[in-house]
Amino acid sequence: MKTRGVILGILVLVVAPVLLAEAGSVWVITLSTTIDYGTVTYVQEAVRAAEEADATMLVIELDTPGGLLEAATRCRSAVLGTQLPTVAYVNPEAFSAGAMIAIACDTILFAPGGAMGAATPVYDVGETYREAPEKTISAVRTLFRSSAETNGRPPDVAEAMVDRDVAIPGLIEAGKLLTLSSDQALAWGYSDGEIESLSDWLVQAGHPDEEIFRFKLRWIDDLVNALTSPIGVAILIIIGILGLITEMLMPGFGIPGLIGIACLGAFFWSHVLVGLAGWESVAFLIGGILAILLEIFAFTAVDFGITGLAGLVLVGLGFYTAMVGPFTERAEALRAIGVVSIGVFVGIVAAIILITKLPKTRLRLGGMILSSAISSRAFGSANDREANAWVGRTGTAATDLHPVGVGVFGGKRVDVVSDGSHIPRGAAIEIVKDDGYRKVVQQVRE
Repeated sequence: MKTRGVILGILVLVVAPVLLAEAGSVWVITLSTTIDYGTVTYVQEAVRAAEEADATMLVIELDTPGGLLEAATRCRSAVLGTQLPTVAYVNPEAFSAGAMIAIACDTILFAPGGAMGAATPVYDVGETYREAPEKTISAVRTLFRSSAETNGRPPDVAEAMVDRDVAIPGLIEAGKLLTLSSDQALAWGYSDGEIESLSDWLVQAGHPDEEIFRFKLRWIDDLVNALTSPIGVAILIIIGILGLITEMLMPGFGIPGLIGIACLGAFFWSHVLVGLAGWESVAFLIGGILAILLEIFAFTAVDFGITGLAGLVLVGLGFYTAMVGPFTERAEALRAIGVVSIGVFVGIVAAIILITKLPKTRLRLGGMILSSAISSRAFGSANDREANAWVGRTGTAATDLHPVGVGVFGGKRVDVVSDGSHIPRGAAIEIVKDDGYRKVVQQVRE
């Protein structure tokens, strides 16, 4: 009991200062790079954790050239949705997506030489940038106006940061985008003051250094950013499709299926976190996988027909809808379609190559599948072979046949395929057809 009390006392001494530092403290987050999907998880978690810690203030220090519009809108929603007092510190710049986040805060402070604005949405077209269509500009202009009105700022100034057609006498003429300097922001109601140091300002406001908690960017935020990037998405789709197709054509369940499920899970997990994937994306994916399963296990033995193709289309739709949002421009949507199409195609081709080129390889217990089913059916090299001594032999199903599996005949394990029906492990089976590259069996019933 005495030892337990000593341990408890040590834990209290170690943990209590941490809890006291977070409780009632000022939380500071820093956005010093491009706003991306990793930023979304970072800001959302910071807001949630600060609320749970009963923080007195959330400060967002901004030094960003902008970033993804979809990501910026989700950060804006997180800032506007919190009940905590929010402060944006423009140090030294908050352009484009950074301006959207800054205007959503209750208070805006500038560092000397700070600037904010230039927020018209643009899209990457090769080596240049092109302004978004009027529909997108109008939507973003409305978001800026709404944020400004919520925090009691002149809405037309916010609109002028987005739309070149907005003119404000004495500030900006039509045809130019508005970017506010520190002095202009103060004069037009978009700054609550210029400060040399955030720490000094917090101390003057009654928050000493020991009350300031700086929330750092986490490894999970970097992971989300990597998984939602075009390269990350392509890799996840290719490996996921390859793993699932390979698993469907092999007896039992093993490593390829686990890898495929893990990749698809990582894809949807990351896209759900940032708010891109919804229930419809998951529904498309599940529907597509079910259609492929029906095609392989119920409708045909080795052919791949209309149901399988429909399944692939549904899987592709699941990926695509998880990659686009309400502000995704046509060029970006086409790029997403390309990534999904390439990923699905490469995954299928890789699975076919694996199956046809490695017929003898035993990837796991239970063995590989048909040695050359796909290539032989394509060229008709063995379709006309006559029945040989194998036809009529009886044995036992060593694995479940749905339809591919392994049978034991006279103590010899042989890769077989059922005639289309599911045959459970241990059932008596008979070889009814031998095409050389495959042996078709049916269940022997009493």
